Amino acid sequence: MQTKIPAFNYKGGRSVTEKLKLLTKVDEFQDLATVFDIPRSTISTWHTRNMTPYEIIVRVCLATGCSIKWLAMDEGEPFSDGDNSATEEISIEKISNGLLENESSMRLDLVTLEKYGLKASSTKAIDHDSNIHFINTQENNPTVGRYLISIDGNISINRIQRLPGKKLAISFGDSTLEVSDDDINVIGRIVMTMEKE
Repeated sequence: MQTKIPAFNYKGGRSVTEKLKLLTKVDEFQDLATVFDIPRSTISTWHTRNMTPYEIIVRVCLATGCSIKWLAMDEGEPFSDGDNSATEEISIEKISNGLLENESSMRLDLVTLEKYGLKASSTKAIDHDSNIHFINTQENNPTVGRYLISIDGNISINRIQRLPGKKLAISFGDSTLEVSDDDINVIGRIVMTMEKE
């Protein structure tokens, strides 16, 4: 005989929206809407009508490593030693006017980091063009690939190809520029990208 799985007593409304603000480190619904790329009115609807945003709950638990029971049912702690031990928190930065600015953070499991040869201590996460690029800052001697670079103090992401004679070919959109190895500072190589559909 098939064992039945009863419905759980999920929380909604203020219980969830306040926790979402806490986990994403924002104070206002508009900021929360920006984090999840959804209309502010949707969050207001959850809040005022006591609705449960199931997809957002799953998304936030995967991104932060928080307990789904704590977020969806108000049971237990947001992070326990068991939940947190297999994840690392990575700060997310954004390139703004040629500079890096702190934006938020996310938690990634160690298996994912190790699969791409990443360690939290030497990884930069850059939110750029609606994608999150994970940069290994230990790979700062460019050969071929996409790199986070600084030219005269201005930060950008560019494709680089090493050429003979300590020269580099750097792509800028549809054009390519040849520069000396000493003309740029390579911060690290992009080894993994999370793309938004």
